[in-house]
Amino acid sequence: MNSNIDYQNRNTAYWGKIAKNYDGFMKRFALEYPELLKLIKSDLNTDDSVLEMACGTGIISLEISSVVRQVTATDISPEMIEIASAKAQELKINNIGFIVQDGYSLDFQDNKFDVCIISNALHVVPEPERMLKEAKRVLKPQGVLITATYCHAENFKTKFISWLLTFTGFKAYRKFTSRSFIDLIEASGFSIMKSHVLKGNFPLIYVAARST
Repeated sequence: MNSNIDYQNRNTAYWGKIAKNYDGFMKRFALEYPELLKLIKSDLNTDDSVLEMACGTGIISLEISSVVRQVTATDISPEMIEIASAKAQELKINNIGFIVQDGYSLDFQDNKFDVCIISNALHVVPEPERMLKEAKRVLKPQGVLITATYCHAENFKTKFISWLLTFTGFKAYRKFTSRSFIDLIEASGFSIMKSHVLKGNFPLIYVAARST
């Protein structure tokens, strides 16, 4: 089997399996997310058309919907998208569209969005460069990339916890430090506007960058 297809199938199955418990897990363990959401909202404008890649159950898209014009949110997992769509419907939020799409190959035209958000995702794909290339393609000239990822290689503690997590079925394909993550963003054709590390068991690095 093609290695990329094999990865996509395994990844889709994994996230689909945990979709129903994802929100509970995030509330319990992702204690830095309230601060992350504030950072994201501070870098958005009311007239922005926003794409969120790997949106999961819509935690970020639902939170930012009140401060932007339009949100398009994608995820590889149909189960995640189903949950996110139900939440939007229950909350009567009408400016979000949730769509199942592969972050390696988006079905959008070039230069479509003002902002692209990729949060908590680039460390769980084998080729984050491909997602960033797609983000750059669909962003308007000088569009803004907002991204955050957990730094599994930041220090000995994070490396050890990351190793323990493999026994749960979770895999960090790319184990970043905060520095190596910034290097990746710059190498992918973006100019860093700001970066901030949120402390936790895994440091979560937040980056806002402009497409060059």
